[in-house]
Amino acid sequence: MNEVITSTIQTPAKGLQELWGWFDVSQDDRARVSGLMPLAEKNIEAVLQEFYSREGGYDHPGGEGRPHGMQEVRDEQRRHLLELFEAGLDQKYYKDRKRAGLFNESYGISPSFYLGLYTFAINRICDLVRESAENEAEALETEKALRKTAACHQAMTIEAFSAARSDAIEQRERQLSELPTPVLRLQAGLLLVPVVGVLDSHRSRFLTMQILDAIRDQNARAVVLDITGVAAVDSMVANHLIQTMTATRLMGAHSVLTGISAEVAQSLVKIGVTGEALNPAGDLERGVETARKLLER
Repeated sequence: MNEVITSTIQTPAKGLQELWGWFDVSQDDRARVSGLMPLAEKNIEAVLQEFYSREGGYDHPGGEGRPHGMQEVRDEQRRHLLELFEAGLDQKYYKDRKRAGLFNESYGISPSFYLGLYTFAINRICDLVRESAENEAEALETEKALRKTAACHQAMTIEAFSAARSDAIEQRERQLSELPTPVLRLQAGLLLVPVVGVLDSHRSRFLTMQILDAIRDQNARAVVLDITGVAAVDSMVANHLIQTMTATRLMGAHSVLTGISAEVAQSLVKIGVTGEALNPAGDLERGVETARKLLER
């Protein structure tokens, strides 16, 4: 198989048709599910009430900046559950699934909680289908159609949820990478540069320019670069640090690196970075002390 199977959430027209096929949802299945809409509308509130009255039924959702009350969450969950019985294959269905995923992410609703609610609701609707059916074989076919359609419905929402979470993580990382890095003058000739957040290529280049400009403008002879606030250091970040400290020495200033954690130290050893290249000095206090001794030479 040479073709790559990619995300369907990005291509609603063709992607939805493929998705129905993957879950073996036929036109007859969709018609059966659509026919259950009156039953679902009549009983959905009781199903939600039963779910939340159970032990563990309340997940305490409430993302950052969101209300912690459950009313809005339950209103949206009612809407999302009923959308299943539309069994649509159009742009609206795609948008509805994407909105449901975004809602779950923004309100801090976990995928496990979401899947638990939907499984509970589908089981209850299937019970009602069997109870009201006059033909057992027909009820079984309707239940099979509902479960297949529900699986497809859940998959699309989880995919949108995952995409929304990835976007949120990327946005937070981008915000951290754009944090300004101050260059502080501790005393005549000595600068401190505390780095917090993500240190990517763009920020590293800007950081290097900041340090070199400060060395020139303040006639500094020593710089302490503190990375206590940097979450991770990989080979790319390590190279940036080495380049920054090398450029500092070319400007005639000593450079000292502080704030290397045990995890970061192990990562640096694995990629072949030596202490001589970074001139480490443990914590910030020791780094400043080392830099002051260098100034006295």
